[in-house]
Amino acid sequence: MMLNKRPTIKQVAKVAGVSTQTVSRVINNRPDVAPETRERIQQVIEELGYQPSALARSLIQQRSFTLGVVTAGLKYIGPSRTLNGITSQAEEMGYTLLLKELSRFDTEDIYPILQTLLSRQVDGILWAVPEVGDNRKWVDAKLDEVPVPIVFLTMEKRPELTIVDYDNFLGGKMATEHLLQQGYRRIGHISGPMDWWESRQRKAGWEVAMAEAGLVTNDAKWAEGNWSSASGEIAFRQLQSQYPDMDAIFVGNDQMALSVLQAACRDGI
Repeated sequence: MMLNKRPTIKQVAKVAGVSTQTVSRVINNRPDVAPETRERIQQVIEELGYQPSALARSLIQQRSFTLGVVTAGLKYIGPSRTLNGITSQAEEMGYTLLLKELSRFDTEDIYPILQTLLSRQVDGILWAVPEVGDNRKWVDAKLDEVPVPIVFLTMEKRPELTIVDYDNFLGGKMATEHLLQQGYRRIGHISGPMDWWESRQRKAGWEVAMAEAGLVTNDAKWAEGNWSSASGEIAFRQLQSQYPDMDAIFVGNDQMALSVLQAACRDGI
């Protein structure tokens, strides 16, 4: 059995009694179409099951409608949720994503990835890899050679870059202030890995909030995890040993915090 050929823009125009240019204007959400004409064309499109050709659209508009996304660590909640948000918004705007995942957060050999994305004619790149160690060194050497815009996520502000981020410092400060408002004064902290910019910012928020409350922080009052649930309990045990009179903890992410809650529950705390 032969499959029916997919309907064309010419067929849509013929059934709707308009030109192909008018159908094209409707497909591309151009404003210069009468409302009743637009409604009639959209109805015909739906009845025929017409799907505009992404290839044709990209040739006409000289755009691929594809965005490159570079990410890492999708096993963690933060990066995976970020990718979910990118995917949802791209779909809503009619863009396709070309995803490349780094094997490690601190990977410095990013030139092959850039070359792959650019060879696919992406319209732009979302660099959704958190700033870890020196994994931004390539920016100074290579950014001027990239002919499409790049938006960076989660890194320290730099005036020459376009960066989208949330305020990790303020988040850490607010979390600590919340505990202070509940009457706690001996507040410990479990950070993420300290080669992450996010971790350092959240820890700094804890330190500033404590200082503003007239309370001292030192190395005995915090421990370092690696974002994983297992590391949260290890850091919690470390804090119990080195800060036995601790009465509250600000934990740097959900996965570590859940293991702290479980360990505290087992201890009857």
